[in-house]
Amino acid sequence: MAMVKQYKFGKGNKAPTAIHAEGTDSNHLVGFGNLRVLIVPDGKFWFAQALEIDYAAQGDSVDDAKKNFQEGLAATIDLNLRMYGTIEKLLESAPSEVLKEASRNRKFIKLYWQVSGHELGDCSQDPLPFGGIDYYLLSEEAA
Repeated sequence: MAMVKQYKFGKGNKAPTAIHAEGTDSNHLVGFGNLRVLIVPDGKFWFAQALEIDYAAQGDSVDDAKKNFQEGLAATIDLNLRMYGTIEKLLESAPSEVLKEASRNRKFIKLYWQVSGHELGDCSQDPLPFGGIDYYLLSEEAA
Protein backbone atom coordinates (compact mmCIF):
# COMPACT_ATOMS: atom_id res chain seq x y z
CA MET A 1 0.00 0.00 0.00
CA ALA A 2 1.34 3.40 -0.96
CA MET A 3 -0.47 5.64 1.56
CA VAL A 4 -1.87 4.90 5.03
CA LYS A 5 -3.95 7.35 7.11
CA GLN A 6 -5.04 6.67 10.67
CA TYR A 7 -7.88 8.50 12.43
CA LYS A 8 -8.35 8.17 16.21
CA PHE A 9 -11.50 9.07 18.11
CA GLY A 10 -9.97 9.60 21.55
CA LYS A 11 -6.80 8.59 23.36
CA GLY A 12 -5.24 5.32 24.40
CA ASN A 13 -4.82 1.87 22.88
CA LYS A 14 -8.53 1.05 23.03
CA ALA A 15 -9.70 4.31 21.43
CA PRO A 16 -11.92 3.84 18.38
CA THR A 17 -9.78 4.05 15.24
CA ALA A 18 -10.21 4.15 11.47
CA ILE A 19 -7.44 3.26 9.04
CA HIS A 20 -7.45 3.91 5.30
CA ALA A 21 -4.69 2.35 3.20
CA GLU A 22 -4.61 3.25 -0.48
CA GLY A 23 -2.59 1.22 -2.94
CA THR A 24 -1.06 2.37 -6.19
CA ASP A 25 -3.52 0.29 -8.24
CA SER A 26 -6.86 1.81 -7.06
CA ASN A 27 -7.17 -0.76 -4.26
CA HIS A 28 -8.16 0.47 -0.82
CA LEU A 29 -8.24 -1.26 2.53
CA VAL A 30 -10.36 0.39 5.23
CA GLY A 31 -10.60 -0.76 8.81
CA PHE A 32 -12.58 0.40 11.82
CA GLY A 33 -11.58 -0.80 15.28
CA ASN A 34 -13.37 -0.39 18.62
CA LEU A 35 -16.20 1.55 16.98
CA ARG A 36 -19.07 1.82 19.46
CA VAL A 37 -22.55 0.94 18.17
CA LEU A 38 -25.79 1.46 20.13
CA ILE A 39 -28.71 -0.82 19.21
CA VAL A 40 -32.17 0.28 20.33
CA PRO A 41 -35.69 -0.97 19.70
CA ASP A 42 -37.58 1.24 17.25
CA GLY A 43 -41.19 0.12 17.17
CA LYS A 44 -41.16 -3.38 15.68
CA PHE A 45 -37.64 -2.84 14.32
CA TRP A 46 -34.13 -2.45 15.78
CA PHE A 47 -31.92 0.53 15.03
CA ALA A 48 -28.07 0.33 15.13
CA GLN A 49 -26.27 3.71 15.38
CA ALA A 50 -22.50 4.15 15.47
CA LEU A 51 -21.34 6.74 18.00
CA GLU A 52 -18.00 7.83 16.53
CA ILE A 53 -19.35 8.14 12.98
CA ASP A 54 -22.79 9.25 11.84
CA TYR A 55 -23.84 5.95 10.32
CA ALA A 56 -26.89 3.86 11.20
CA ALA A 57 -28.91 0.88 9.95
CA GLN A 58 -32.20 -0.78 10.81
CA GLY A 59 -33.35 -4.39 10.92
CA ASP A 60 -36.24 -6.65 11.85
CA SER A 61 -34.21 -8.17 14.71
CA VAL A 62 -30.99 -7.40 16.58
CA ASP A 63 -29.06 -9.81 14.34
CA ASP A 64 -30.66 -8.31 11.22
CA ALA A 65 -29.72 -4.78 12.39
CA LYS A 66 -26.11 -5.94 12.92
CA LYS A 67 -25.98 -7.58 9.48
CA ASN A 68 -27.48 -4.51 7.79
CA PHE A 69 -25.02 -2.29 9.69
CA GLN A 70 -22.03 -4.34 8.50
CA GLU A 71 -23.11 -4.55 4.88
CA GLY A 72 -24.29 -0.95 4.73
CA LEU A 73 -21.11 0.44 6.27
CA ALA A 74 -18.99 -1.43 3.71
CA ALA A 75 -21.17 0.02 0.91
CA THR A 76 -20.98 3.51 2.43
CA ILE A 77 -17.20 3.27 2.65
CA ASP A 78 -17.09 2.19 -1.00
CA LEU A 79 -19.29 5.12 -2.05
CA ASN A 80 -17.17 7.62 -0.09
CA LEU A 81 -14.01 6.29 -1.72
CA ARG A 82 -15.57 6.56 -5.19
CA MET A 83 -16.96 10.07 -4.64
CA TYR A 84 -14.23 11.70 -2.54
CA GLY A 85 -11.23 9.35 -2.65
CA THR A 86 -11.21 9.25 1.16
CA ILE A 87 -13.30 8.19 4.17
CA GLU A 88 -12.91 11.58 5.90
CA LYS A 89 -16.48 12.78 5.19
CA LEU A 90 -17.74 9.60 6.88
CA LEU A 91 -15.87 10.38 10.11
CA GLU A 92 -18.39 12.77 11.68
CA SER A 93 -19.74 11.78 15.09
CA ALA A 94 -23.34 10.79 15.72
CA PRO A 95 -25.88 13.52 16.54
CA SER A 96 -25.79 14.82 20.13
CA GLU A 97 -29.16 13.25 21.03
CA VAL A 98 -27.77 9.81 20.13
CA LEU A 99 -24.66 10.44 22.25
CA LYS A 100 -26.85 11.50 25.21
CA GLU A 101 -28.95 8.34 24.91
CA ALA A 102 -25.80 6.23 24.72
CA SER A 103 -24.37 7.83 27.88
CA ARG A 104 -27.60 6.99 29.74
CA ASN A 105 -27.48 3.36 28.54
CA ARG A 106 -23.76 2.51 28.59
CA LYS A 107 -24.30 -1.14 29.46
CA PHE A 108 -25.97 -1.67 26.08
CA ILE A 109 -23.01 -0.36 24.08
CA LYS A 110 -20.81 -2.87 22.28
CA LEU A 111 -17.60 -2.48 20.33
CA TYR A 112 -17.46 -3.15 16.61
CA TRP A 113 -14.65 -3.69 14.15
CA GLN A 114 -14.69 -4.17 10.43
CA VAL A 115 -12.14 -4.40 7.65
CA SER A 116 -13.19 -4.10 4.02
CA GLY A 117 -11.31 -4.10 0.74
CA HIS A 118 -12.38 -1.85 -2.12
CA GLU A 119 -11.26 -2.06 -5.76
CA LEU A 120 -12.27 1.19 -7.41
CA GLY A 121 -10.81 0.40 -10.82
CA ASP A 122 -13.41 -2.18 -11.83
CA CYS A 123 -16.23 -1.03 -9.50
CA SER A 124 -16.22 -4.28 -7.51
CA GLN A 125 -16.07 -4.72 -3.76
CA ASP A 126 -14.52 -7.67 -1.94
CA PRO A 127 -15.15 -7.23 1.81
CA LEU A 128 -13.11 -9.30 4.22
CA PRO A 129 -14.97 -11.33 6.88
CA PHE A 130 -16.50 -9.40 9.74
CA GLY A 131 -15.93 -10.36 13.32
CA GLY A 132 -15.15 -9.07 16.76
CA ILE A 133 -18.32 -6.97 16.81
CA ASP A 134 -19.51 -5.55 20.09
CA TYR A 135 -22.86 -3.77 20.07
CA TYR A 136 -24.58 -1.68 22.74
CA LEU A 137 -28.02 -3.20 23.00
CA LEU A 138 -30.80 -1.17 24.61
CA SER A 139 -33.45 -3.54 25.92
CA GLU A 140 -37.10 -2.88 25.17
CA GLU A 141 -37.73 -2.30 28.91
CA ALA A 142 -35.15 0.50 29.02
CA ALA A 143 -36.58 2.33 25.99
